[in-house]
Amino acid sequence: MPRPSQGSIPSELGWLVDMLDDYERRLRTLEAPSGEALGNTVAKLAALVNDIQAQLDAYNAGRWTNAQIQYQIDSTVAAYVASYMAGNVSIGGELFVNGAVTMPNVFATNIVPLGGTRYAAWVRDGGRLGHT
Repeated sequence: MPRPSQGSIPSELGWLVDMLDDYERRLRTLEAPSGEALGNTVAKLAALVNDIQAQLDAYNAGRWTNAQIQYQIDSTVAAYVASYMAGNVSIGGELFVNGAVTMPNVFATNIVPLGGTRYAAWVRDGGRLGHT
């Protein structure tokens, strides 16, 4: 077997090269995974997949839905608004305001299409609303 970097192998060492090639072939055969080793690998992979699936199932079981998240946001906002306006505004079928009411777009508000009873009201500069 010629080796380009070292030149040709002397013919009296050919038997050594053949013997080393044979040892290499036999070692590869011995170190190759057996059917049992391959079977164990499949079992290990199956156990890993089952563990990952269990973790995903646990994560998904504790995960909030979009509806639950929206409910939490709505509840938080409602609680904040209620605490901020406590004593001044209450909404329950009708609106009661214990303080000044300002409507920035009151001059652009058209109530004609709403129908129902109308009352005279006054609007001051800045949109402050009242009636007499």
